[in-house]
Amino acid sequence: MIGWRGRRERAEARRGAEHEGRRVVVAADWAITLAVREAGTGPVRVSPGDVRAWAAEHFLLDVPADLAADVLTARLRLRGYG
Repeated sequence: MIGWRGRRERAEARRGAEHEGRRVVVAADWAITLAVREAGTGPVRVSPGDVRAWAAEHFLLDVPADLAADVLTARLRLRGYG
């Protein structure tokens, strides 16, 4: 039964990390959405700073700049802007 020790704690830590990751993705999506709305028919301009600002304002989350840049790049590609 030694294998069961800490299983709950590991699962909770994993769920917490997944939740944080989803919040960063949501922040990136909202930053892109707001940039698209502002751009109208012009070019879409969004930066990792926009992602960090949205996450800080809505989730009280401090997102590292490199993580914000990576997630933003991936979401822009997924949405067809990159």
